[in-house]
Amino acid sequence: MSHKRTGLSKSKATEKHSQSSPQLPTVDAYPADIHGAHATVSAGLVGNISINVNISGSDAGSGGGPQGSGFGIASRMQPGNTGGVVETAISPTHKKRRGNRTGDEDVATEYTVPGGVNIKAAKEFLTKHCWPLGLQEALVKSCERMPVRFFITDDSGSMLTNDGHRIVGTGEKTKLISCTRWSELSASLKFHAELAHVANAPSEFRLLNNADPVLVGLPGDTEAFELVQDILKDGPGGQTPICAQIHAVVAKISKIEDSLRASNQRAAVIICTDGVSTDGDVAEAMRPLQNLPVWVVVRLCTDEDAVIDYWNNIDGELELEMDVLDDVEGEAKEVRTVNDFLCYAEPLHRMREFGAAIKEMDLIDEDTLSSEQMSVIASHLCCGAVSLPHPDEDWDAFIGAVKAGLKKTKMCWDPIEKRMVQWIHLQNLEKKYGEKKGSSACAIA
Repeated sequence: MSHKRTGLSKSKATEKHSQSSPQLPTVDAYPADIHGAHATVSAGLVGNISINVNISGSDAGSGGGPQGSGFGIASRMQPGNTGGVVETAISPTHKKRRGNRTGDEDVATEYTVPGGVNIKAAKEFLTKHCWPLGLQEALVKSCERMPVRFFITDDSGSMLTNDGHRIVGTGEKTKLISCTRWSELSASLKFHAELAHVANAPSEFRLLNNADPVLVGLPGDTEAFELVQDILKDGPGGQTPICAQIHAVVAKISKIEDSLRASNQRAAVIICTDGVSTDGDVAEAMRPLQNLPVWVVVRLCTDEDAVIDYWNNIDGELELEMDVLDDVEGEAKEVRTVNDFLCYAEPLHRMREFGAAIKEMDLIDEDTLSSEQMSVIASHLCCGAVSLPHPDEDWDAFIGAVKAGLKKTKMCWDPIEKRMVQWIHLQNLEKKYGEKKGSSACAIA
């Protein structure tokens, strides 16, 4: 289900920058020739940052142009304009950190884990992070339906912008702190890497600039998990060559397409970014995904209107099952607008980021849920995903089951109210769905 975002204001950091700083100039940089010669273009000082861009016509390096051609074709590079952070091209001789994927693996068996998901270890990990039992069940089932996921991760220079937020602490000491976009995203990716590792849920982490791909989640492969954790400690830098990574993921999924379809499974593709592609048309790069068994998540790391419009336009142009996510606070505010009975806490957000969601979950920030849809959500949040009495058929039995479930379920930290609350706001639930006020997608005779 497409997720449209409207009416979001630009970040304070961007507004402040636009008021106090002039428009950053464009840096025109072209290869010296098409025979691999190198050139350095000095752009002097831009926003107090000295830019020296190394250019090469060779095919080595970051794969920024068509077919992984690096910067081997004439192309204009536009530095970012966010909070004084300038994205500059990385030289084709830039040394990436070594990953554990060479591209030569037998992808037909690469993501087939003997024994499947480690359910016990996955639930132990999620319990430690205060996930309700119903969400744990949904996550495990989703991993069985989506045996592999690809995290395309933006580690460009603009990810250093300091307008991000992340949740720290536990219980009553939980709080939301300011940080860089990279700090916000890396906290999320560290969680997902550990989940993939303990659950035996193969997940490939693909950074745009500074590291080769790493596959986490193969049984017993602790080194891959530790490598991702180590790589995420590095600072970001470079531009935003998203298309090259999308092409590589499309190629890998195409090789396992028949196996996925035969098992009624899909691959999840999670694109985490704060900007627009610098190496081509993202919509065209993503178009082949329309014919593959995939679920796509775009995790935006910015509130800037231009970036949001860019990705929403891509969403509108393609016939893809795709979910566009903000950060946890932004999503919580959208959910509160249409479904104020629900607390949108971090576990819900992490589940959607992982590409794991029941179909009703994709609707919680788009429109008011029907009573049947609300019942499914309530069951996953406080009743262990068991079927509940239909709220329009027997409201007393339904609300009684919800209240009993809440007593057994740990409270969660609300990113809007900034305090511990129950997953379900009973007063709002009664007001919206109680007797004589029910709403249902189908009538009960």
